[in-house]
Amino acid sequence: MEEQWLLWITGTLDWIRSAGWVGMVWFVVLFALTCVFFLPGSALTVGAGAVYGFWWGTLLVMLGSVLGAQINFFTSRYLLRSWISRKLGGRPRLLALDRAIERKGWQVVFVSRLSPIVPHSLVSYIAGLTGIGVWRFSIASLVGFLPISAAYSYGGALLGAVARTRANITSNDPLSWALYILGLFVSVFVVVWTARIAAKALHESAPEEF
Repeated sequence: MEEQWLLWITGTLDWIRSAGWVGMVWFVVLFALTCVFFLPGSALTVGAGAVYGFWWGTLLVMLGSVLGAQINFFTSRYLLRSWISRKLGGRPRLLALDRAIERKGWQVVFVSRLSPIVPHSLVSYIAGLTGIGVWRFSIASLVGFLPISAAYSYGGALLGAVARTRANITSNDPLSWALYILGLFVSVFVVVWTARIAAKALHESAPEEF
């Protein structure tokens, strides 16, 4: 199923590339839906960089991430509160995250967004059950999503540039290659570094489970 999903995403990105601003809007909506339905979004994040470049790719991924997070947040707060609360029962790790958000609010939401391992959709659903305000939740999510979104978008922009501009990046231009490779290493460093920060902060917030 995941392979079919990736094939569909690849085809969709081809359409998005040629659809102008309509494609941008659809990308944001599609990314938000991956958050709502727990679908893998890494291919879309890299694809955004490949299609739109680093800056626009990062912006669109952040908008889609925050929109998806808000949908999950409002769903658990106003529509499915009782059902989601029951689902948390008997799952110590999720209950620990629930308690951590209840105690420290936006700080835990922020650091959880830094980690590519913590399931962001679950964090959003759990946050909706707590007393955190929607603006604090949204801003913490927006800022927290930035490093990971930028890192993956840069990787996508690099792949897109290599694929599209053979004339600009050739074996006769070692400086361009060096700069791109350096940027790729920086992107990997950002992902690893922010993940370690998030893991440490979550462990301090809920040491019994993280």
